[in-house]
Amino acid sequence: MSTRETTTKVLSTVGVPIAIVLVVLVVVFQILSPVFLEPSSVRDYITNAIPILLITVGVAIVITAGGIDLSIGTVAGLSAGTSLWALSAGASTVVGILCGLATGVLFGLINGLLITRLAINDFIVTLATLNVAAGLLVVLTESVSLQGLRMPGFSSLVYGRILGIPTSFWIAVIVFAVMQFVLARTVLGRRIFAVGVAPEAARNAGVNVEGTRLNTFVISGLLAGAAGVLLASRLGTVQAFLGVGYEFTAIAGAVLGGVSLAGGRGSVWAAVVGGLLLATVQQGLRLNGVDPVYFSIVTGICIVAGVAFDRGVQRMMLNRMLGRPTGGPPTGARQPDVVASASAGSRADS
Repeated sequence: MSTRETTTKVLSTVGVPIAIVLVVLVVVFQILSPVFLEPSSVRDYITNAIPILLITVGVAIVITAGGIDLSIGTVAGLSAGTSLWALSAGASTVVGILCGLATGVLFGLINGLLITRLAINDFIVTLATLNVAAGLLVVLTESVSLQGLRMPGFSSLVYGRILGIPTSFWIAVIVFAVMQFVLARTVLGRRIFAVGVAPEAARNAGVNVEGTRLNTFVISGLLAGAAGVLLASRLGTVQAFLGVGYEFTAIAGAVLGGVSLAGGRGSVWAAVVGGLLLATVQQGLRLNGVDPVYFSIVTGICIVAGVAFDRGVQRMMLNRMLGRPTGGPPTGARQPDVVASASAGSRADS
């Protein structure tokens, strides 16, 4: 295998190019600001990034199945509000956590049912629920004070320490590992890829396309709920419009992580790396005194760059399918195997 073929194969692996860019950015920001890699700085920026990373993984799973979820940001904000609302009413930490998670799951279920049962476009549905969740949070914050509520047990979700590392970090690692296992090693994961690659072929192969897509929205809602709980634990305060705009950062992170907007290609860990890259940019800009407003500009550029890169990867795969030597079988050639694998899983379940 030639050096060029090896390079092409490595760069076409989901997550590898963006991981290289992340390392380069870390080095650059460390040179520009020597405090960038100080333990306290790293701890703060990772703790702040974890809620965004959770919803990035959620939207990555939805996109891999060929859908989109625009509601995740405001659903996370509303989940934070319902968690603190329950705690302010005297509920235990466990009940407060469950309220936040249930809020996310409920919205994920509503999104999934409207999309799969009523055949409404997922962009329209999740845009509508984005506004519903944002409106409900406004109503909640106007009727109940959710300011300065710090309960020791609840706050320990973020500010607690296990082996000297914030508890939220371990929670996130466990969630990411479980989601990666689901996507890469389970029948549901194979169905998600199959539906994203070719929904009609998957349906003909016996895959429950609607049920699979419903599951992805429920997972996305659950992760948005988890993000909201950690937001509430970290902030101790919930204000109206919390979470607005998070969805664009999450989608940008997923796309940068190699999740194809056309569906059928994605990785949880790669999406996490994409989200970390945006968090790194945000932290680097902040430490260098750059106005935070520029981060939205950078996010928009990253979305365009990610889509352009995705097109480049697709062209490389097309070259491989046309028989040009690139060091391995074309990804596109494995698509029937993905559908066949999902079909085998469906038969095994029945």
